[in-house]
Amino acid sequence: MKNKTLLIGLIMTITMLIVAIFGPLFAPYDPKHQIKIEYIVGKDGDGYVVSPPEPPGPNYLLGTDQNGYDILTKLLYGAKYTILLSIGIAIARVIIGGIIGMLLGFYSKEGAKKKGSSPIWSMLNGIPVFLIVWIIMIGISINPKATPFTMSIILAIVLLIIGIPSVASTIKARTLIIREKEFVTAARSLGAGGWKIIRSHLFPHMKESFLILIVQEILLILTLFGQLAIFQIFVGGTTMYPNPVEYHSRTNEWGGLIGQSRMNFYVDQYIFYVPLATYVTLIISFHLLSKGLEKRYNKLFSKFSHL
Repeated sequence: MKNKTLLIGLIMTITMLIVAIFGPLFAPYDPKHQIKIEYIVGKDGDGYVVSPPEPPGPNYLLGTDQNGYDILTKLLYGAKYTILLSIGIAIARVIIGGIIGMLLGFYSKEGAKKKGSSPIWSMLNGIPVFLIVWIIMIGISINPKATPFTMSIILAIVLLIIGIPSVASTIKARTLIIREKEFVTAARSLGAGGWKIIRSHLFPHMKESFLILIVQEILLILTLFGQLAIFQIFVGGTTMYPNPVEYHSRTNEWGGLIGQSRMNFYVDQYIFYVPLATYVTLIISFHLLSKGLEKRYNKLFSKFSHL
């Protein structure tokens, strides 16, 4: 296979999907398993206190956190919230935004060569998305009464609504180009209706771009998860403990594990770097998949510019 980028991306992405779906089956411990503070008497008769965290070793391959919970188990149980949720949001964004974009592009009176956007749209694009989501979620994410699943759905809906306009704009621009092709003009001259042309002519020539766009949206959502986690907004909700103030992910999603372990940047660093390395590997997986798909379809359809 000449496209090694796509091959590596596929292998890594499929591995991540397996972890997301079957992760709990591979977990070495129950998620409630916890190391307690113990007083142990050695062979020499001297006593000493054993307390978490425990560094990586034979019993705990990736170590435990400061509360005594196995990090590997937390990663395997939280994978579905990070991976499957981001994929679901991305697919929904592209389906809904794609339909809207194709309709707007097909029926628009704009020409394909028109550039620029309205001042209002340009102003909205200048606002960081994570800031908008943070403002919406901060009041309901800390110690919520709703279940982690419900909080995950609420966040998904917010991200879906915010992401649809940009996807629709991208698909609209693509549609404006394709609708001027000769095969679309021929279909119109033969009396084909708008929906018929969209379904039978526009979409078949855009499905590769849709696939690439889904992967790119997954990357955007994963990046957003990480940004929100820095400000203690975790997927599924955040549990805050006072005295001292600590923030914990209710779902063990990977961004939350990074955000809640920021204090371990200097002490017991593996607690911070293990989930960080896992998260970076996940992002690299989808990045390689995106670049591999772009490379593949650019060769097949070089006469069309990809999204």
